[in-house]
Amino acid sequence: MNQQGSGSKGKKGLLDNQRTRLALAILLSIFCWVMVTMVVQPNTTQYFSSVPVNFTYDSSKYTSQGLSIVNDPEYSVSLKVYGNGSVIGGLTRDDFVVYPDYSSVKASGEASLRLKVRCTAEQSDGVTVSLVKNDTKVDVVFDTVEEKSIPITVSAKDLQLADGYVLAKATAAPGEVTLTGPTGELENITKAVANVTVSGELNKTVTVTTELQFTDDAGDPITFTYVTSDNTQADVTLTVYKLAELPVSINFINAPDNFDSSVLHYSLSQKTLKVAGPENVVSGLTELAVGSIDLSTFALDKVYELPIKLPSGLVNQENISTLTVSFDCSNLSTKTLNVPAANVQVLNLPSTYQLQVKSERIMNVVLCGPSSVLEGLTADSVIAQIDADELSISTGQQNIAVHISVPASAQVFAIGTYSVQCQIASN
Repeated sequence: MNQQGSGSKGKKGLLDNQRTRLALAILLSIFCWVMVTMVVQPNTTQYFSSVPVNFTYDSSKYTSQGLSIVNDPEYSVSLKVYGNGSVIGGLTRDDFVVYPDYSSVKASGEASLRLKVRCTAEQSDGVTVSLVKNDTKVDVVFDTVEEKSIPITVSAKDLQLADGYVLAKATAAPGEVTLTGPTGELENITKAVANVTVSGELNKTVTVTTELQFTDDAGDPITFTYVTSDNTQADVTLTVYKLAELPVSINFINAPDNFDSSVLHYSLSQKTLKVAGPENVVSGLTELAVGSIDLSTFALDKVYELPIKLPSGLVNQENISTLTVSFDCSNLSTKTLNVPAANVQVLNLPSTYQLQVKSERIMNVVLCGPSSVLEGLTADSVIAQIDADELSISTGQQNIAVHISVPASAQVFAIGTYSVQCQIASN
């Protein structure tokens, strides 16, 4: 008896194991939860908060009318989800799309739109979703959107310039801004102004970065509501030039080599001219050659009106655009000669060509110079030169221009243009 009792106590059943009992308890709990969810409580309710409204969903209903949303709204809602507990348990806020109902949008303006919601999850049978009562509408502003480019105007007030310097120009980079936004707001914006202030005296060119101010026609500032700009700043360069008052002179073109222009006594309507320019340019000037007179068209006692042409980089500081040049020709006269072909010289002709002058003489060459010098000149005193470097050489006969000079006097020049008939052949 005692032995049998002792043996039955030594045998343990499966449920006597603590780990086994724990595992079975967990399985039973899961089974009971499933049964409660699917059978006992097949429908449950769950809430999702902070679900964002998607304003681009179904947007073709307003974009097809040329409209855009211009107020950049951000809005989120809370959702109430009801249905099969096993399905709801696997849903997140990303499985729902909330969007405005755009069917009532027909024109520009602000609209209070009803919100819609739908579940996008693949397994959504038996699930219904609705918006919490306080989150059923959203305000949206619609308008046509366009671009508008406006040049930047620089306003440089109260600048202090060092003595002898002037503000030549003020330029902005970029030179214009592009605004994007609703038509109704854009039409009021007419100016983009870069207001520049610089402390201290200016004696050199500087660049300043400044904020842009947008105004209407009256100059009143405009604060953007929905408009955006591709630039809100500009780099303004204030170009500062040095002032100078310099003597005026003129040049002579088509003059012989080594021509002595002092033989031409002239007076100018403007003896000096006030200019401004970069300091390194102005400081190197002692006079201003503002125009040229072509001696081939010179006429005794003629008065010339020359447009003032300043050297590159200089700016005229006076309201003068022309210069009057008067000549004192009391000691000058003209003389007409026929220059023989033997006096024609050819310079810089390539060795592969030969040039023969076919004209017997150059007729009616008009020379101008001091009367005392012209009296002793003969046709043999005159040289006519052909510079082959100025030619497009081709074989055959052609008229070629010649340069007239009088080697015996640097004070004589030819009036008019002259040419000779030549024969060019290749060697």
